Amino acid sequence: MSRTLLSTRLKELVQIGLITRHEKRSTGQIEYILTQAGHALEPIVFTMASWGQEWLETEPSLENIDASFLMWDIRRNMNIHPVLPDPFIVYFFLTDVAENKSEHWLIFENNEIDLCYINRGFSVDVKIEVSARKLTRIWMGWDDFDLAIKDKLLRLSGNKEYTDIAALWLGSSSIAHIKKRDKKLQVRGHVS
Repeated sequence: MSRTLLSTRLKELVQIGLITRHEKRSTGQIEYILTQAGHALEPIVFTMASWGQEWLETEPSLENIDASFLMWDIRRNMNIHPVLPDPFIVYFFLTDVAENKSEHWLIFENNEIDLCYINRGFSVDVKIEVSARKLTRIWMGWDDFDLAIKDKLLRLSGNKEYTDIAALWLGSSSIAHIKKRDKKLQVRGHVS
């Protein structure tokens, strides 16, 4: 989805009352928060996502990965682990996306997680190098995290204390636990 289309959709959702737009005073960063009406839609959206996780083929969804959306979903679902320092900074380098979409920093600080697309001279604790395609497969529960490391498809570097528990703090999609139906039963094609 283009930034222009995303901006238009967000404005529409604000206008109809499903989300509100807030600007953080400290950073000037814009965030969108669900309204009560938006929260009421959560079971419907989750049910649709669960159906897709179980019944849709995986390959069509891997054709045009939106790296920003993937990283935002990871940010929303990561776990603040008690072993991690405060702040704790994870640098992601996505190897198969355009240069201007390949770098992301997740910052765990003051019991919050923030996502940054610009290098602000961060002191990185853990670096993750992986293709967006492989990260999506791992995030969605379609591929195994440890096997991707073993096969050198996901490279972790940093303090061993933090890299050894990376699967715990990285977490997974809220629907990753839903297993795919047998391939011959899956719905073919792409649902937008």
